[in-house]
Amino acid sequence: MMWVMSSSATVDPVPIYREVQYYRELPPFTLLTVVGALFGWFLIVWVVALGRSLGALAMPAWLALAIGLPLGVLLPLAYGRLRMVTEVYADRVVVNNGMSGGVNLRLADVAAVDLRGEEMHSDYNVRSVANERVTRIAYTVGANAGIQLTLPNGRQYLIGSKQPEALAAAVLPVWQAARPAPTGEIAL
Repeated sequence: MMWVMSSSATVDPVPIYREVQYYRELPPFTLLTVVGALFGWFLIVWVVALGRSLGALAMPAWLALAIGLPLGVLLPLAYGRLRMVTEVYADRVVVNNGMSGGVNLRLADVAAVDLRGEEMHSDYNVRSVANERVTRIAYTVGANAGIQLTLPNGRQYLIGSKQPEALAAAVLPVWQAARPAPTGEIAL
């Protein structure tokens, strides 16, 4: 099978700006991972290696392995790689937020770019699961500031950043080149 890319598609191998935020920087996720991994290894050692039961529960070795290996091995490996990557290209902003999803926004489709400060969490719920009616979606790991991209239909995307000024400095010139904006639309 041969894949053909249209000549109008823009491919930028190197982003203008790139920021990586790791989930392992957040204490609750670290605690849950450590507890899960310890429980997984406990099951493997206690039930499989030592052949003991879990109190009144006589767990077969295959079940202890089926539960213990994912918790003891796969969970820490996945957790070590879980991160949010924000990249700014010449025509778009791409956010990949671990396993929870991501967004690829063409900057020509963005109506406004705003720098958001410490108050950004007050009107966004970063824990909500998106559906058709959600008009505000936040992509952030541990940042308290970021940029907000607003589309013409009113949908807003908040992209959290530990360096919001650098992210805004990368997005604004690209956005202005892709869609020349009136002077009143940039709120820095």
